[in-house]
Amino acid sequence: MMRDFSSQPRRRAAGPLDLALLAAGTAAFVLSAYATTNAWNGRQRARARLEETRRESEAALARVRELDVRREPAQAIAYQALLTAEAPPPRVLVDLVALMPGDVRLDAVSMSYGEPLGLKVDVVARTASSYDLFLDRLQRSPLFADVQSGEENRDGELHTSIQMAYRPR
Repeated sequence: MMRDFSSQPRRRAAGPLDLALLAAGTAAFVLSAYATTNAWNGRQRARARLEETRRESEAALARVRELDVRREPAQAIAYQALLTAEAPPPRVLVDLVALMPGDVRLDAVSMSYGEPLGLKVDVVARTASSYDLFLDRLQRSPLFADVQSGEENRDGELHTSIQMAYRPR
């Protein structure tokens, strides 16, 4: 009898463990392909939603700009007229002076009737404590908002400017 000593090894039959590993690998491949496809589709949907939102946002901004351009001349003048009627300069000054201690005076007042009514006042106070009291009253008052004090010179008489917004009653 002759033996075959060829260089090719013999194939062994696939066992149950080999078949189970092949099935698990195939299932993992199919599952990962499904997850990849699902993620790709989700990414495409998210990009489409992002693009749609971006277009809507740009359209809304364009609409706002268009309305601002249309509003400027007529509505701004109408608002200024209404605000002047609701807050005439004498009333604004009375409300401002009512908050001032006795040794504080106004050196200059400028008003800009817009949205909101802006005030800039130059203040002179004999003492820093009187000025601090006036500033505290302004900040607590419901009629004045966004009170911002300028640079202060506290040597002798105190000189400074204050910017604020006036809210009519």
